[in-house]
This record gives sequence, structure tokens and C-alpha cells, in this order.
Amino acid sequence: MATIFKEKSWWQFTLTRITLALIAGIVLGKYVSIPQWLLGLCSSGFLITWLLINQLSSQDYFNKRWISGLAVLLVFTCVGIAIFQMSTHPKIQIQSKVLLLETPIKKANSYQATAAMGETILLIYFNPSTNIHLLKAGTSIQLLKKPIPISNANNPGGFNFKEYAASQKIFHQVYLTPSTFKILDHTPLPLSTSLLNKAKDYVLNTLEKYIQLSKERSVAEALLIGYKKNLDKELMNAYSNTGVIHIIAISGLHLGMIYALLLWLFKPMNRLKKLQWLKRGIILLILWGFTLLTGAGASVLRAAVMFSFLILGDQLNRPNQIMNTLAASAFCLLLLNPLFLWDIGFQLSYAAVIGIIVFSKPIEKCLYLENKILRHCWQLCSVTIAAQLLTLPMLLYYFNSFPNLFLFTNFIAVPISGLILYLLIGLLAIAPLSFLAKPIGAITEWLIVQLNGFIQNSASLPFALTEYIQVSLLQTICLYLFILFLAYFIAEKKMAALFAACLGLIAFIAIRSLSISVYKQQQKIMVYHAPKYTSIDIFEGLGHRYIGNPALERNSILKNNYLSPTRTLYRAGNSLSYTKTYIKESFIIGPNKTVLLIHPRLLFPDLYMVPKVDLIVVSGVKNLSLSTIAVLYPKVVLVFDSSNPLWKIQLWKKEAERLHLRHHSVPEQGAFEFNL
Repeated sequence: MATIFKEKSWWQFTLTRITLALIAGIVLGKYVSIPQWLLGLCSSGFLITWLLINQLSSQDYFNKRWISGLAVLLVFTCVGIAIFQMSTHPKIQIQSKVLLLETPIKKANSYQATAAMGETILLIYFNPSTNIHLLKAGTSIQLLKKPIPISNANNPGGFNFKEYAASQKIFHQVYLTPSTFKILDHTPLPLSTSLLNKAKDYVLNTLEKYIQLSKERSVAEALLIGYKKNLDKELMNAYSNTGVIHIIAISGLHLGMIYALLLWLFKPMNRLKKLQWLKRGIILLILWGFTLLTGAGASVLRAAVMFSFLILGDQLNRPNQIMNTLAASAFCLLLLNPLFLWDIGFQLSYAAVIGIIVFSKPIEKCLYLENKILRHCWQLCSVTIAAQLLTLPMLLYYFNSFPNLFLFTNFIAVPISGLILYLLIGLLAIAPLSFLAKPIGAITEWLIVQLNGFIQNSASLPFALTEYIQVSLLQTICLYLFILFLAYFIAEKKMAALFAACLGLIAFIAIRSLSISVYKQQQKIMVYHAPKYTSIDIFEGLGHRYIGNPALERNSILKNNYLSPTRTLYRAGNSLSYTKTYIKESFIIGPNKTVLLIHPRLLFPDLYMVPKVDLIVVSGVKNLSLSTIAVLYPKVVLVFDSSNPLWKIQLWKKEAERLHLRHHSVPEQGAFEFNL
């Protein structure tokens, strides 16, 4: 009998195809503006097409089923466009009465808190002189100052705080002094929020009681509930540089460990078939409670939704296709918040899990070890390599560096962190029994000391990290094509896949070579946005000369925050030697332009003796005569850097506008670049 219908292997991934269509719609929604009425009309047309195809006879349906499938995918593409447009254009109503969602947290120069403002969230910074003891979660306050939109005053290649805040539904911020707000009353928080706050306080108080060392306690707080407010910046940098930052950034790894522990604890209930629903319900409740307690980040949400589908599938006796389950979790999260698609944690989390699903078993089969211990070690290594395969292009694109010791550090750190996590959970359970809790706390603290020491020693090695890797979005796509087609070739031995992989690699190299040749010709000055600092780079080809406060160059945290991303973006990681011109003179003479630096430590020149100035950078001066500058250089551009107080910049800007002088405020508008 002739075969009328033959199932294809990829047809079983229905949810995966639908999720990809939704993602395509969200991406289209970012770059293409389509009216809502047109989206509704298109969606209706695709749905009608799907219904008509399903009414055909069996033979006709199988001949035209691809049209039905395409219509469904296009419907979800339209849904993706619609939900993105709705999420990026929320109905924001500025309100004077807001509700604090958390107790203000101490920052370097202020106290920070989030507050509910209608359907969105307001970011509030309180002046250090504020009586914070009167402010806590549930306090209603009256704003006597209007919130301002969050701006993206950053440096090229740096962290886009505006986009990140938008993904958290935060679009406005306000800085409050005691005279610019008024406390109204205290509103009891919802029961669920109140319970979570009490649980968090219990965890933090328990850790403070039984773990004495502050640095180790901060790691315990981060590892257990994702509380990173007290985490040492240098230590966090070491974890990042060794490729084990996921240990202290709550992710699916932690939820997976807790899920495994719960399965072991509830194993005796496996004999009670009629109570399996109760067992699974309790596990779900604990997993989601932990997820909410940690702040419900994108990566841990992914794991929570995925485990929920797995547990519900077991309860309903439905077979679980792991890729469909993963796609279903992404589908739900993106429907909830389509901006998760641009969340780095969301992207890395899904890339790592897909890498493990697709590559871990083939990598493990490459080496067979008879020794059971060595075989388990190789399994752990194969999982780490598989996760790294699909996250590598993203790591290069977002962080411009690669942790060379990731395999070694993960092999040691992941098992130790798992043991620490289980000990911390045990510590919380027996905290009232101090005679038992004290030795558990001491053992946990000792393990964290050893873990921190191992990470910091590894990070201090000269070859631990490769920096200044500049990879564009197009190069990232080429890398993914190379990895995927090469893997397909190894699995299926098809020469077409090898040819496609080679094309991807060649395209990557060609794009890199072209960009290097372009940047070799660059001559520009960059005035950075570094709050309260004078910070300037002169880019010459693939190198740079730094002018400004040396604290930014010496402090690795400040350097990574403000200088390195831009240098990497422009491939100017090499530090060029200084010359007397840049140390003693107030002028920077480029091939076509002249720049004047006005700084208290530099001798102010006689402007009447200078025939031409194209750019003036103002740094930390008390008095500035703009009228003289307007007469001598009417076409000059004034740049007020971040070392100047904002109130003084506002005065200069008003005077510059009156004199018709072009100007740029770095603290308000971000870094300024100028071709020499």
C-alpha cells in the first residue's frame, strides 16, 4: 500500500515552531511599526485561511497542510508584533502619590528604592540625609518633585541602562531630598509580598547570625537567594573573569539543584500513587516560592516554567519532549514580557540549555572511560563544554572577553557551590537549634572561604582572561552558523553542511579584517561619561592615549565600567606611550581639528593668540567666560564633562544658548566623540 502521509522528524516540535514565530514577530515589532488595525486584519485573514484548510477532505488537506501550518505561524508572528508594541508604549501616567515596593537600599551616594506608579514602576533615589528608618515597603509618599524619564547617558559599547530598566517596566526616576517628598501613610502589602519579605528577612538574619565573615556572607546571600547588594565588586569581577558568575547569579542551575533535592526528599511518597498530585503540588509551590524570593529573574523564571511543564506533564501522564518543553517556557515568558528577549540572562540561559540538550551526549560519547569516577567527571566536563558552545558567541558579543579557565574553574566550583547551597538550605531549616546551626554555619563559611580563594587565585593568573575581543552582531550570527553547520556535518556527514560552516567562518574572518582596516585609520577624541571624573581618550589607529583622572585606569572595576567597553568597540585596546604634548599642553592638535582642554591643572592660554579652535572640553573649572569664546570661536563646540556639577552645567548651557554656541553635556547626554 502506498504511503500517503509520512511524518517528518521535525513535525513533533510544534511548540518550538510556534515560539520561533512569536520571536520573529517580537523582533519585527522592534524594527517595523505596523498599525494595530492592520495586525488585527492580517491575523483574522490567517485564521480564516487555517479554518478553511481544515474543512477540506483528507487528501486535499494533506496536500495543502503546509498552508495551514504557515497560517498558524503567521498568526503568532502578528501576536509577537502586537505584544512588543504594547509593551514598549505603555500607558504611563505621572502620579504624585506612589507606593514603595521595598525598603530603600544603601548605595554609594544615596538610598535606592522602587515604587509603584500606576501600572509602571518608578525608580527613586533618596538623599543620604533622608531619615530612611521611616521608609519601608508599603509606605505611601507624596512627591513634591516631578519624575523624569530615564535617559541613556552612557558610553559607546557600554551598558544600556535605559533598555534594561524598560525590560523591568521602569521608565522614570526621581532624586528626592527630605524637602521634596512627604510621607502619607503605611499601606499593608499583599499577603504574598509580605510573606516573601518576611522570608527574605529570615534568610538574611540567619546568615548574618551564623556566617561571621562579611565577604563570605555576601556570597552566601547571592548564592542562596540572589541578594547581591552586599557583594564585593572585586570578588564579583573575579567570578566573572573565571567564567563561574552563574554560581552567584541565581539561575536554572540553582533551581535544578533544589528540584533534585526535593525529588530525593519526597522519594518515600512514590509508593503512595494516590498522593502523587500532592507531592507534585508541594514541589511546584516550593519551586515558585524560591523563584519569587530570588526576584524572579529571566533565567530562573525560565527554569521554573520549564520544571512546571515537566511536573504537570508527569501528572497528566503526557510524554515530555524536552525541546518543546523549553520552547513552551520561552513562549509563556515572552507573552508575559516580550522585552525578555533582549535580556542577557534570558538569552544566555536558553542558549546554555539548548547547548546541553543538543551537544552534551555527542560530546560525552567522544570519550569512553571505564573508571566510574572519571566517567562522571567527563560527564560534568561534557555538560560544561556543551553549554559553552552556544553561549560563546553571546559572551564575546556582550562582554568582549573570554574566560580561558572556564572548564577548569567550573569543574571545581560547581560541585563545591552545590554542596554549599545544600548546606545553606539545611542551615535555614535548623536555624532555631543554635547548637546544630553553629557548626553547620562554620563548615559552610570555611567552604565559601576556600571557594573564594580558589576563584580569586584563578582570576589573578595572567592567562585567565582574554580581553578586548570586539565582535559585532553580524560576526555573532556568522559564529552561530559556523557552530551549528559544523555540528550538523559531524552528525550527518553531509558536505553541504561543511561548506556552509566554512562560509560562516570565512564571513566572520572577512568582517573582522575589514573592520580592523577601517579602525586603523581612526583619529578621534572621546570624552567619557564617568560621574565626577575627567576621563578622555585619544584614539589613534588601534591604540589610545588616556588623559584624565588616573583612578579610572588603576581601578579595574571603574575601568571595566567606563573605559574598556568603548576601547573594545573601536578596537583601541593598546595603550600608546604618552608625550609631553598630552601632559603639559592645553591643546590637542589633530590632522584637521584643534581641541582646547580647560582644566584647573592646565595653564589657560591667551585665546587671542590662538587662531583656530574647533572643540573645547571644560573639566572642573570654577569660572568660564563664554562671551570671549563666542567672539573668537563662534563655530566652536563646547563639551562639559562629568567632573562639573550639574547645576553649573545648567548655567553654562543657558549662557551658551544665549550666545548661540553649540554645546554638549556629558552627564546628561552621554559620551562625546569628535573626529580629529
